[in-house]
Amino acid sequence: MLLGADVDRNNVLLRLRKPLREMIDPDIPLLAKLIREEFLMDEDKQSVQSKDSLQKRNDMLLDFVHQKKDLSLAAVQFTGCLLDTDQNHVYHFIRCNGGKQMCYLACFKSFS
Repeated sequence: MLLGADVDRNNVLLRLRKPLREMIDPDIPLLAKLIREEFLMDEDKQSVQSKDSLQKRNDMLLDFVHQKKDLSLAAVQFTGCLLDTDQNHVYHFIRCNGGKQMCYLACFKSFS
């Protein structure tokens, strides 16, 4: 399980940044959830939305994750928001190290 207490979550997100640029849907549901969770401010949301491509919006969003003081907590909050906005495939991709690791718990969770 990659998102356990002993793993540097920032490194996982950094390693997976390139594919995550293509996978995350950075628009309304996710941004709204991140604001409700006080992960982003409204001005951050506007910065993300101002970018003209999916990849640039996701770059900006991932930059906000990496800029958090407590990167481990930021990764947990961010991936939780992915789950809450029906981006389970992205959550599982992160949790399973880009598909390089078996994640029985992640797969089981999606069926429960």
